[in-house]
Amino acid sequence: MSSDQSSIVAEGFTDTASDYDDAVRFNIGGAQRLIMSIPAGQYDDVIDIGCGTGWATQALVDRFRPARITGVDPSEGMLEQFQAKLSGIDGVEITLAQGDVEHMPVADGTFDLAICSMAYHWFPQKWAAAEAMARTLKPGGVLAILCSGRGGERAYRDILANLEPMNYTWLGAFDAVQRDIPEMEDYLLKAGLEVEDVWMERRIRHTTVEAYVERMRVVAGHLIGDQSEGDVAEYMAQVEQKMREASGPRGWTYDFTKLYAIARKPT
Repeated sequence: MSSDQSSIVAEGFTDTASDYDDAVRFNIGGAQRLIMSIPAGQYDDVIDIGCGTGWATQALVDRFRPARITGVDPSEGMLEQFQAKLSGIDGVEITLAQGDVEHMPVADGTFDLAICSMAYHWFPQKWAAAEAMARTLKPGGVLAILCSGRGGERAYRDILANLEPMNYTWLGAFDAVQRDIPEMEDYLLKAGLEVEDVWMERRIRHTTVEAYVERMRVVAGHLIGDQSEGDVAEYMAQVEQKMREASGPRGWTYDFTKLYAIARKPT
């Protein structure tokens, strides 16, 4: 990850860290399902890569209660939220470090388990990210990933595609972040891991326009492009109006696709 890209993403999530948990309750549920999919075992040393505010780590503690957890994230604001929520868990030593996935301040071959929940899709160099995560594992260690899957958010993308002038940065971001099962398998295999399972989960959801726009602001506001505040406000007003026109009796309807993967480092 280049320093410029890393800082843009990190600053974006620092700006919205205090609002993050309220806006992404479905992601929290997805992280819980990811943790429940990890093979049973003893995981004393765990790393949470792109740890965010710590809800994946909380699910991990609830199921496995590891002895030591290292949380790594490029966003200072996210680490502050993590620290406030999870620093006082009895019997679990928690260490937090600021850094991106390709420059994690941890030793190779250190962890029994690495998790990456709703962060992998933000890594611009996904091959290198998979290799960096694999390096952190001990032989026999497990990697568990949850990220955005290919094909989601179609209704929103259709709105953006029919607004002029075209916002190519925002539209192109969906193709840049979403991934499908074969792509994820390739990343993991090239990283030298044994793929145990990769699967997709697609859900149709109904919400208010305001709630959806707030979610997008919190998780992806940094992608809207290099525009002034006034230009962004004007553009988003158009987006919201088109969303209201497209909404039905149950509100704004959209689909969201999550991609899960479990892999293991050969012994």
